Amino acid sequence: MNKMWMLAVTGYIGVTAAALADEVLFKSGDRLTGTVKSLAGGKMLFDSKVAGPLALNMEDIQTFSTDAPIEIALADGSTINQKISAAAAGQVAVDAGRTLPFGSIAKLNPEKPAWKGIVSAGATFVRGNTKSETASVGVEAARRTDVDRITLGAGYYTAKQRDNTTRDNSTTADNWFLKGQYDYFFSEKMYGYGNIRYEKDRIANLDMRLTPGLGLGYQWIEQADLNFSTEAGANWVYEKYQDPDETRTYMAGRLAYHVDKSFNDHVKAFHNLEYIPSFERIDTYLVNADIGMRAAMTARLALEAKAQLAYNSQPSSGRDKKDLRYILGVGWTF
Repeated sequence: MNKMWMLAVTGYIGVTAAALADEVLFKSGDRLTGTVKSLAGGKMLFDSKVAGPLALNMEDIQTFSTDAPIEIALADGSTINQKISAAAAGQVAVDAGRTLPFGSIAKLNPEKPAWKGIVSAGATFVRGNTKSETASVGVEAARRTDVDRITLGAGYYTAKQRDNTTRDNSTTADNWFLKGQYDYFFSEKMYGYGNIRYEKDRIANLDMRLTPGLGLGYQWIEQADLNFSTEAGANWVYEKYQDPDETRTYMAGRLAYHVDKSFNDHVKAFHNLEYIPSFERIDTYLVNADIGMRAAMTARLALEAKAQLAYNSQPSSGRDKKDLRYILGVGWTF
């Protein structure tokens, strides 16, 4: 009697658990039970009870259902929170018998807009026959929604070295910058942007450079593991130099691109390039570029190695055109 009772309870629990699971019905007739985690860009992230986390192509799915209400972002911009039931091929049903074609669903459980980025710092101290020290701080942050994107950045780099002959200490690098950009997406790929950059370099005699601009961009690829965008526009350049005192202003074009690639959950590479040529003189232009790698050490801490290039084709009198820096630091990601 007790054995029969235990079998009945076990069977009831199994049937209940199966009934409570989300289910995907494929066009092949196969079924998969588990939990629908999200849907975006034609991919459903599904946590299978048997196979674990999976990325499913929507083109392979006939219909699906959830055992509890789920947030549904529709293509018309509205959002509903309802339980999903299976329906005809290429559709699902929600409360009150309303059917939704797959094409009308933009996302399931859309990610809430949040700031993401890194705060990094690095330092080198050498003592003995050579005395030198360098320090750097960098901040990168971005916030993406369905219609716009905000990108912010800042950096500071300083270096000092002792002359072994005179024993005098001298500053060999002292520069910093602030930048920001706002992107508004007219479509899934095309966006308009407004940006501004402010920088100062004491060794290059640059008291300040201000470069606000407007333009258009195209997001060729935007995925979790790969992003690539290009931009073209115009900037106004204001420069103020010291020793000798000089002020320059001119209109310029702007061409830029950004690419980043995640090789796995721990390693990411990135590269940015910005070219600002004067509309007034063909031999006057600025280039800002960086390239680097970031490797996660923990969920929040990362090791970052990068090279930065700042090129000015018309520097202050007696100064070099190119500043190239190699930076190794530790960052906190958020």
